[in-house]
Amino acid sequence: MATDAIQKDGGGLAPAPSTGRIRTWRNRNRATITAYTILTPMIVYFTVFVWLPVIFLFVLSMMQWNIVQWPPHFVGLENYRKILEDPYYHKVIFNTFFLGLSVLILNIVIGFSAALLLNQQIVGRGVFRTIWYIPAILSGAVMAQMMLVFLLPTSGGVMNMLMNTIFGMDPVLWQRSTTWMPIWVIVFTVWRGIGWTVIFFLAGLQSIDPTLYEAAKIDGANSPQLLRYITIPQMVPILLFVTVTGLIGSLQIWEAPLVLTGGGPENSTNTLVFSMYRDAFSNLDVGKGVAQAAMLLLVLTVGIGFQLRQYRRTYG
Repeated sequence: MATDAIQKDGGGLAPAPSTGRIRTWRNRNRATITAYTILTPMIVYFTVFVWLPVIFLFVLSMMQWNIVQWPPHFVGLENYRKILEDPYYHKVIFNTFFLGLSVLILNIVIGFSAALLLNQQIVGRGVFRTIWYIPAILSGAVMAQMMLVFLLPTSGGVMNMLMNTIFGMDPVLWQRSTTWMPIWVIVFTVWRGIGWTVIFFLAGLQSIDPTLYEAAKIDGANSPQLLRYITIPQMVPILLFVTVTGLIGSLQIWEAPLVLTGGGPENSTNTLVFSMYRDAFSNLDVGKGVAQAAMLLLVLTVGIGFQLRQYRRTYG
């Protein structure tokens, strides 16, 4: 009876067959066990702080809730229907994409051009790099207040003084202009985020092997050809990263409408993120505000997924 549970080996006790099987399985799956041991904390983190909030986001977007009363009232897709049918939200969505894509394009073009210049052997290069990066570490609210001083509607405003001196123009009421204020929102947002773009592009340029340029110059390549056939292809991974992160940031324009314009004039600078804030906390319509957040999340997921898919198809 005792030999069924244990085996004797030279007077010692051998482990039970089940223990031996566990040890064999553990040895065969050592890499898998190690991987799950390392990944489990991160999986738990993403589940608690990413996936559960996303699920809660979509559930709350189907509720009608004013923060004060409890429990929220389930209305299904009614919040989404109101957003898709209301002309006000049509304008907000248009503003979001127009301003966001404008900021993204300008950030990439200006940031890449600045990085090319700052990568040259010029006197005071470190100082110029620091100057380009300073706006990225300053408070957005402080920078917006600085821009408000430039846009004072009186003849004492900096921009009005410049326009009068250079072009002889009368003072412009900038904050009441549906033409100028979207432009100033774009300028402010590019100014606010251009430092990050320049830093990433500069890091990418410095990682390119110099021997590629030397070999191309020996073959007679000029500067435009070096840019087209060496620099840009080598910068594609950085460009993808900047485009993805820039798209996420540019479609979430928030500080400029909040501080500079209040979404005006005539909702010409009202964006989805600002509209979320106003619906949820000013109009106390949390469901509609969260529904806009859910729609923006879906748009960003689809847009980023498309970018990554195109990158894989093109570059493997």
